[in-house]
Amino acid sequence: MKNYLSNIEEIVPLYFPYENWEIAPGPSGENNTTLFILANNEKYVLRIYQTHQDEDKVIYEHAVLLALIERPLSFSIPVPMKTIDGQTIVKTQSGYLAGLFKFINGTNPALEDLDQINSFGKAAGQLTAELAEVSVEQLPVYRPYYDLNSTHPRCSLDQIKDFSLNPPEDFVELTQELFIIYNQLVSFQESVPFLKRLPHQLVHGDLNASNILTGRDGKISAILDFEFVTYDLRVMEVAVSISDFIDDEEDETVIFKKITSFLMGYGIRIKLTEEEIHSLPLLIEIRSLDVFIHFLGRYWDGVDSINTVKKYIRKVAQRVSWISIHQDKLIKFCEK
Repeated sequence: MKNYLSNIEEIVPLYFPYENWEIAPGPSGENNTTLFILANNEKYVLRIYQTHQDEDKVIYEHAVLLALIERPLSFSIPVPMKTIDGQTIVKTQSGYLAGLFKFINGTNPALEDLDQINSFGKAAGQLTAELAEVSVEQLPVYRPYYDLNSTHPRCSLDQIKDFSLNPPEDFVELTQELFIIYNQLVSFQESVPFLKRLPHQLVHGDLNASNILTGRDGKISAILDFEFVTYDLRVMEVAVSISDFIDDEEDETVIFKKITSFLMGYGIRIKLTEEEIHSLPLLIEIRSLDVFIHFLGRYWDGVDSINTVKKYIRKVAQRVSWISIHQDKLIKFCEK
């Protein structure tokens, strides 16, 4: 196991100084590690942040969560626990940041059933509405998605352009895909002034199947992982949520049925403007570009493998190509 696990016995007693507790490995995402903690006959989730060691980012995330739990939500969200000193963040001896949350029972959905996708849209719409009412003293650390220059500290936009136009030998097999990415990065910059005029508010920023849970009825029962919560385009929440429905191996009819089901649920609480709807194709591409840059930076940091980066290069190129063919139809479906 990772070397930071040696510090767990120092971290957990800061939350449970007098109780017996035990630990068991839990599922982890591509960015962070989670472990289950059993104490006082209750289950908790210990989250170790591997994406960064920036305490301000975690402070902001926890501040938003603590404010959001006061709102009338129909689903659960993570509740940060406090140490005996009243803090919600612990720093390990090796420099990792960690936080403890109440365990939320549920299952990650496949998001194939249209009723379930509609439920996802309803939950996303409610979250958008409630985040618009949340105010915290801290300033957000993460920049909006359209500021691709800030996606990863090692990846400036110029560096990504150069990488895409002149790929290293290990990436030559993806020259065509990287050229698609290069062209999209160039054209995207022309749209930034338009995007900055669209409605902004707090957004979750990473709504997808891995960050939501369903109950026994199949409906969305929880939204997890607010690590990337920030002040961004309101419509970015929709772009992120529906982007995973776009798969060039999926039947076009099925893709649009999924998008329509999500938007019908989302529209119960939120009415997007015409300009927001027309921005969606571009924002879906930006979401894919952002994820690619994120994992390229992690590859350059020695955290992720070259195969991970190649996977996201292919995914970006496929999604950009799909959007270029279907963007008019996508906008029409979103306007219904």
